Amino acid sequence: MQAIMDEEPFRQGHLIVRPVRPWTQGVHALLAALPPRGFDAAPQPDGFDDVWERVTYLPGVTGDLDSNIEMRSEQILQSAARLLRRYHHSSALVQRDLAAAYLWQLPPRLPSEVICHGDFAPYNVVVNDGEVTGVIDFEAAHPGPRIWDLSYAVYRWAPLSSSMAVERLDSLASQIQRARIFVDAYGMRLEERSSLPAAIVERLEALLTFMEREAARGIERYRRNLQDGHDRIYREDIAYVTKWSPQIVAGLTN
Repeated sequence: MQAIMDEEPFRQGHLIVRPVRPWTQGVHALLAALPPRGFDAAPQPDGFDDVWERVTYLPGVTGDLDSNIEMRSEQILQSAARLLRRYHHSSALVQRDLAAAYLWQLPPRLPSEVICHGDFAPYNVVVNDGEVTGVIDFEAAHPGPRIWDLSYAVYRWAPLSSSMAVERLDSLASQIQRARIFVDAYGMRLEERSSLPAAIVERLEALLTFMEREAARGIERYRRNLQDGHDRIYREDIAYVTKWSPQIVAGLTN
């Protein structure tokens, strides 16, 4: 059974198949509830049994900022932010029905405004014709405030990280500029933006706590993450965002 639980998702025709988790039922309920609320850019559930779950495959290109040059374009950055805004609008309409009804992988956060995607990053979207057209991998979905989800998205898409070694993404100035483009396209109000660096730090601290707890429980994925130094990167990025918080706020608000 552990071998199955460690399986990576795989494609089977028009479906993506992955091991069932305790939160699968909630994720499937969320995916089923989105299209009637106007959001058709997520996979659709195709059922699950005691071992496997199935969702529809979304065609398109995916990748991360350091490995796929297309993912770094301003058009993709803006379209990603607009898609996240659309997702938040639709999930806000269902969060009251879903938030307390299901188990989620990550702890719910208050206030419960939306069902956060939980990992809205370049590697979890699909791109067609130079625009983000879909979002995938809702395993980390959980109830929370919009800024909880938005802060992590900005962290990943800017990216506000000291470890980014890709040209034109490795300077604080370029990262702040991309963060500004993202929050502008999302439609984040100016008066809310000063709280974004602190929200990023809090989000990363919560992620560290979660990873360390899961690794201590013997979950192999998170044990590997710690062995590979993911926790060190997050700690460095917490210090980086904290140090440059005034400059980040100025760039987002001026």
